[in-house]
Amino acid sequence: MKVLLVGEFSKLHNNLQHGLRELGVDVVTANFGDFFKKFHSDMKLFKIPKGKKYDFLRNEYSKYIYHKFIQYDVIQFISERQLCADYGFEKHLPVALVKNAKLSVLLLAGCNYQFSVADRILPITPCAECIKYDKKKKYGCEHRYDTKIRKLAYAMQKNVDVIVPTAYEFYLCNQDSEFRDKIVDPIDYPIIVGKEKKHHFNDKLLVYHPLNREGAKGTVMIRKAFRILQQRYGEQAEFIIKGNMPFDEYSEFMKSVDIIVDEKNGITFGMATLMAMEEGKIVVTNNYRNTIECAQYQHVKEAPAFETGTTVEQIVDNLSYVIENKKMFDKIAKQGHDFVARYHDDKVIAKRFLDLYERKLYEKGIKEL
Repeated sequence: MKVLLVGEFSKLHNNLQHGLRELGVDVVTANFGDFFKKFHSDMKLFKIPKGKKYDFLRNEYSKYIYHKFIQYDVIQFISERQLCADYGFEKHLPVALVKNAKLSVLLLAGCNYQFSVADRILPITPCAECIKYDKKKKYGCEHRYDTKIRKLAYAMQKNVDVIVPTAYEFYLCNQDSEFRDKIVDPIDYPIIVGKEKKHHFNDKLLVYHPLNREGAKGTVMIRKAFRILQQRYGEQAEFIIKGNMPFDEYSEFMKSVDIIVDEKNGITFGMATLMAMEEGKIVVTNNYRNTIECAQYQHVKEAPAFETGTTVEQIVDNLSYVIENKKMFDKIAKQGHDFVARYHDDKVIAKRFLDLYERKLYEKGIKEL
């Protein structure tokens, strides 16, 4: 079986590729590197500028991509927009690929229209702060208001064979989708799990908030809380906000810190949180995990992660509790590594994807690859 993983968010597809290769699958990645994060890509994708003078180049590149991609048995997109379809020439390409592939798979792993209106059913989403601090556009969220992007997402979901949610939020907000019959049971994020590390926590704790999308992550409140905490615990801890780094640089920096304060505006865990847990870091992230009702995500409640809080005062109180209970760190670090190893090991997740691919190919009458 030949599998093509198109697009990248926070190393999700790179980790899945690692797991699938461990199972003997011929798997290739094609992406833009997640831009400043500079993730690996076997086939590097390129943006071609807008404008009529680039029409010929766009058309030829589109043909090249189509004929190269369609050779794979499975084409999996990490989101509807991973060929930059809003730029013009590629708008028909992803739809043609999902219609004509032997098997096409679409992950629900990032923003789309359904998630942009998820505040109707979820107790917390990043949307309001994302629009205020990240988008800064007159018409706000493109997933909700840009007609071209909404049409592309609709066409992708209409024509794709399988839709796979990757987190509780995406699973829940798509349950009333017109194409819910294509949505299979969620599959968790894959993390490359190594041997449990020996945990050495700094005498003066390093508390780190990875800066990326300031609004979406709730950085504005976290920054205010850090200023208060720095005054309160300046002799015991140092509070750092730093980000927008290539992944290799970020990964190396993360190894030096003790506590990761990742996100405020979500419920379940992102890739950065899970990688930090696997490294044995103390993690403070997201909120409202006690509200999860669906059976597929009950295990999230087992995770040894502290909730961030939804106000500056709550963030200060929650982090104060963590800092003042350093004696718990060794136990929590072990529990975090074990949680990731149990539920997110890339080989376990890859096996679930492989079973899905084989089952759906069989259902389509494609029995030998």
